Amino acid sequence: LTDKLGLKCIRRVKVAGAGTGSELHGCIVQAKSLRMQGIEAKAHNIIVLEEDVLHLSSYAGVKVHGLIGYDLFSRFIIKINYLARSVTFYQPDHYTTKFKKQTEQFPLSIEEMKPYIQAEAIIQEASINSTPTPIKLILDTGAGHSLSLDRGTHPDIQVPSKSIASLLGMTLNGAVEGAVGRIEKFKLGSFELQKVITSFPDSNSLKFIKGLNQRHGNVGCGVLQRFHLVFDYPHQRLLLTPNRKFKEPFEFNTSGIELTAEGNDFREYVIGSVRANSPAEEMGLQRGDKIISIDDELASKHKLSELYKMLNKKPGRRVLLFLQRHGQMFITELVLRDPF
Repeated sequence: LTDKLGLKCIRRVKVAGAGTGSELHGCIVQAKSLRMQGIEAKAHNIIVLEEDVLHLSSYAGVKVHGLIGYDLFSRFIIKINYLARSVTFYQPDHYTTKFKKQTEQFPLSIEEMKPYIQAEAIIQEASINSTPTPIKLILDTGAGHSLSLDRGTHPDIQVPSKSIASLLGMTLNGAVEGAVGRIEKFKLGSFELQKVITSFPDSNSLKFIKGLNQRHGNVGCGVLQRFHLVFDYPHQRLLLTPNRKFKEPFEFNTSGIELTAEGNDFREYVIGSVRANSPAEEMGLQRGDKIISIDDELASKHKLSELYKMLNKKPGRRVLLFLQRHGQMFITELVLRDPF
């Protein structure tokens, strides 16, 4: 895309993030104009990665060209409605704060262009009278997980006794590996969430991140999608109003399958990884297997998010898969279960 637009590299930069890979470099280029509906930025600097390490399109199932962040959020008050799948931008001087009955306001700490919020958690199985651990978290609307806590940043942050080793995701610096388990409670103000699925990255996956002693992890979409959000960077605050997803239980991958979307329309689905000791591994499924149908529903007729719902039903349910491997077709049935 950069080549097509004729954008020239001004200078090379290192791009840091979680992951076990090597350091990544990118180029800063300047776009004459960057427009999103009625919002326009002129002479705007953009970081262009030297290679497409994220493969966001394959993991999202739709074409993705890049990411937006602090430069945009810092100039507006931004309302995110996950249920309506909408983002609304307001000029700070023209926004009127509307507090609903359940709305709570939280102070945001903006540090090195990242938003932090204070929360509390009870990590291990504990008695009702246990004192919650105060934690400082980055708000990350682009993270697919619910909560991620960095081991070694607080004595109480330990992997729960019931946990599994897992590939936690892909970032700018490669794969993030670690463990996944449920913590007892997670609190944001008076909002309390039970049995939250939480990632615990290995220390090697955090080697490129600076300032770990100043934070304890990050909170992602699994938690944030349970609220209507108003990000107010200009006044350093966050407004949260619970939506109808707030009381839904936190669910984890019950099949053991992670998918990638391929093809021009991202409607060809291939197994990207198989979790150890999962129903998928026990039935011999392998990375690279192509999913043709799930329970007699053609995979190509569904979005990636819809396939995950079909694959990861409640524990005890059965899922019938029709797959292709090296040109050969075969059928298998998975009996789903919660790994915890």
